[in-house]
Amino acid sequence: MRRLILIGLGLAALGGCATTERVGAEMTWGLFENPQESAKLVLGVPETDNVRLMMVCRPHSGAVEITIVGRTGDPAAVELRSGQVSHVYAGAGHADDETDGALDIELKASVTDPVMARLADTGELTVIFPTRRIVLPNAFSQAHDFLNRCRPRI
Repeated sequence: MRRLILIGLGLAALGGCATTERVGAEMTWGLFENPQESAKLVLGVPETDNVRLMMVCRPHSGAVEITIVGRTGDPAAVELRSGQVSHVYAGAGHADDETDGALDIELKASVTDPVMARLADTGELTVIFPTRRIVLPNAFSQAHDFLNRCRPRI
């Protein structure tokens, strides 16, 4: 029992060390659709290549591909949180071709995943790495429309 208490205190201390970042106001959500190819939900600076996060799906496929632009050294396992719902997604990382020191982390999720469902309902999304958390601006209408486009037809 004593060991569990010490482990819990250690994890709480590590969680307390994480810094919180907020995405700047210049970054906004955009929803882009090509009915034959894909739907994209992008958080970035409009009309530039400055992107922080992108979600892509083939319409009605039920699958979402997520790319997060992180920092060199960030792990490829990322926790996504929407409200009180969270999940750690294992992905793959590779150097970003357009930004020095950046890392593209690619993940996959299902539209029915609880985090994606909560995102569609609230627009809330936070990206959590071991040493920092990134609070993204609310994307309610864009996320709702994007994920609805990705859902399989019934």
